[in-house]
Amino acid sequence: MEIPSKPNVARGQPPTDTLVEPLLSIRNLSVAYRSSKGKGGYYKALRNISLDIRPGESVGLLGESGAGKSTVASAIMSLVEPPDKIMGEIIYNGKDVLKLTDKQLRHYRWNEAAMIFQAAMNSLDPVVTVGKSFEELLLDKQLARGRNHARELAKKLLHEMELPETICDMFPLELSGGMKQRVIIAMALATSPKILLLDEPTTALDAVTQFAVLSTLKKLKQSGKLQNLILITHDPSVHAFMVDRLIVMLKGVIVEDGPIEEVMTRPKHPYSQLLLGTLPLSPKRGSISEKLVDDSCPFTRYCPYVMQKCRDRMPKMYSVGEGQEAACYLYGGA
Repeated sequence: MEIPSKPNVARGQPPTDTLVEPLLSIRNLSVAYRSSKGKGGYYKALRNISLDIRPGESVGLLGESGAGKSTVASAIMSLVEPPDKIMGEIIYNGKDVLKLTDKQLRHYRWNEAAMIFQAAMNSLDPVVTVGKSFEELLLDKQLARGRNHARELAKKLLHEMELPETICDMFPLELSGGMKQRVIIAMALATSPKILLLDEPTTALDAVTQFAVLSTLKKLKQSGKLQNLILITHDPSVHAFMVDRLIVMLKGVIVEDGPIEEVMTRPKHPYSQLLLGTLPLSPKRGSISEKLVDDSCPFTRYCPYVMQKCRDRMPKMYSVGEGQEAACYLYGGA
């Protein structure tokens, strides 16, 4: 998908002052999923990651399938449950999200953070009108005084997503894919959450419809009706259009983090360079059975700059520019 981007146009970027109190802080987060193969084995989806989300930021998570992007979102929403394992902290408003009570968690998931999953548009009840679905949601969350009030609020939310109010009387099967996705986004915004997480929100849509949906989201962000956005997609062009800051992930670790223009035009980590088309894929020659320790850099088999210490231990994040970091020994740890 080709989406035009104008890096020099103001994006309403949040303050870059590192002293700004984070809205959300992730500290030493690890997630392991119970393997469906073997007996009692676990697959490590996240490996000890840390990051801060500052107020007003639009943050993108970029990486191939299996990088851990969706797991980060699931962890933020506290959706990782036994037998899967989660360790670390996710601090929001001074409290660890992973330790909230059931009542606190219900409030957090709708009023503070909301998530739109992949193919979420297929979750609409096919035998209930859009207006009825809105009414049930708004009344359940005590956002409306009655059904008439709920219907008026539904129309307002649909209008913000640039949809006509007549959609309230339509069933999901009467809507296009783009319309259904806008309805889902409108529902997620009903409680005015501080953080909206979007996991591949336009994957099933054609290019024109993708651009229309993303443009509407961007307008809401610029108007202040949408405060913080965390966008998950493997499409760099979508990130270039939507976010202020880009985080590149590989096999459960963060390998680069920085302003969108810097990471897109001057990627520092070799994996980021490969992903963004500035480094050709060139597997290292040598023993296929070469053993790597568990916390080694996950890009060692393909990196043209690999050193022994890359195989021994995952590097920390090193500063590679203003607001930009990369987890690579090329920039430190000599």
